[in-house]
Amino acid sequence: MVWGNFRAKKVHEILLTEKAEDHSDVEERYANIINYTISTGDIPAEVFSAQGKLDANDTVALLLASKEIYDFTNIKVGRTLRFYFKNENRPTRIEYDRDTERVIVVERSGDDFSAREEKINYTVSQEIASGTIDNFFYVDAMEAGLSESTVLEVGDIFSFDIDFTTEIQTGDSFSIIYEKRLREGEKAPDGKILAGKFTNVSVPFYAYYFDNNGKGGYYDGDGRVLERQFLKAPLSYRHISSGFTGARMHPITRKVSAHFQIDYAAPSGTPVVASARGTVISAGWSAGWGNMVRLEHDNGYTTHYGHLSAFAKGLRAEAKVERGQLIGYVGSTGWSTGPHLDYGIKLNGTPVNPLKLDMPKGEPLGGDSMKQFEEIKNKYVDLLK
Repeated sequence: MVWGNFRAKKVHEILLTEKAEDHSDVEERYANIINYTISTGDIPAEVFSAQGKLDANDTVALLLASKEIYDFTNIKVGRTLRFYFKNENRPTRIEYDRDTERVIVVERSGDDFSAREEKINYTVSQEIASGTIDNFFYVDAMEAGLSESTVLEVGDIFSFDIDFTTEIQTGDSFSIIYEKRLREGEKAPDGKILAGKFTNVSVPFYAYYFDNNGKGGYYDGDGRVLERQFLKAPLSYRHISSGFTGARMHPITRKVSAHFQIDYAAPSGTPVVASARGTVISAGWSAGWGNMVRLEHDNGYTTHYGHLSAFAKGLRAEAKVERGQLIGYVGSTGWSTGPHLDYGIKLNGTPVNPLKLDMPKGEPLGGDSMKQFEEIKNKYVDLLK
């Protein structure tokens, strides 16, 4: 997502602190702990041997014992493995952060291994970051205290109401209440955004996180879910080079013809995502379209994504995709004069203008759910003023 001009001014207020369970007792039981961050080119067996002092039999036993919990042949670059040693030459405990919320714990007893998944314990504080747009959003929002992932999440949450590429104006403002987390006293990835307000051209938009019967999501001030079927745009773009029109001079054929889609100019290699949940109809070469992905969605909609330089790994016909999932990269394949995405939507076979697609919000919460939501909202509404 491309962001408009934005400078965030930091205004933090600690609202609540939740102390994590103490992990120090685990460390105290061990004479030595080796932390190793996975690098490009690392081979799992070699890491277990060089860092964890495991021989081939140990590694095989570990893989078999943990296969139902996690496949350790698939460790990810940038993640950390921790090997805990007592006085033995082999570790008796191994930890691997599966993601920002879960850790895989492997324990050894003699020649036997056991594995389990645990929730990562954080010390959590709820904080406020507020700002006014007058320069550049992305960098200055992080300077205000928001992490990169939280900045991107702000855009995702409000993306159904605001196009951050074209609609952000000088003087717009925001307030975000979020979970700031520490792990063992060290900075850790931010947690959830709990509530937010974004004022765009003097119009305030609100978002509140609410767990509705086990399904968490963001709702506006009236208790309507913010998610719509389609994203505003399927990529970060510089500008719209060709709009939705019944008569356009084609830049290659020099003939006037209909252009019932939107051309988004963007650098080659820019990620392109599915604008809505759906099923891949096709992913391959399509004459003048070049590399093309076609998706089928609920409610009679289909979308296409043309002139791609490459497809996302593993994308194939009949595969299921989620809204926001990577499907390819901007290119200039087929009949194209420069790198851009040709993006179109059809409803029951008839082209519709993506820029004028108006997807209504869902029905408001009701009954006990609405009462619970109002309680959550009332905790934050005054802090967002």
